[in-house]
Amino acid sequence: MSMSGAQASAFQAAGGFPASSSHLFFVGLAVAIIFLWGAWAVWSCYRGWATGNLDRTVASTSVVRILLLCMILTTFVLS
Repeated sequence: MSMSGAQASAFQAAGGFPASSSHLFFVGLAVAIIFLWGAWAVWSCYRGWATGNLDRTVASTSVVRILLLCMILTTFVLS
């Protein structure tokens, strides 16, 4: 649902910035959280593989799944 002209001008007056800027902020925040989680998950897989607690095939398939999940989530958030 989009805002009417009166609602948009009220938002601009109260917030000091247009509503489209807040949308861009929240989308950017969501993408940043997705990539931070992905980096943490890949790092955890690497640590498990490096210490010998995780098999190479399990670690590599986990990393591929994490990267695919990040790509899919980014596509959904940005569209």
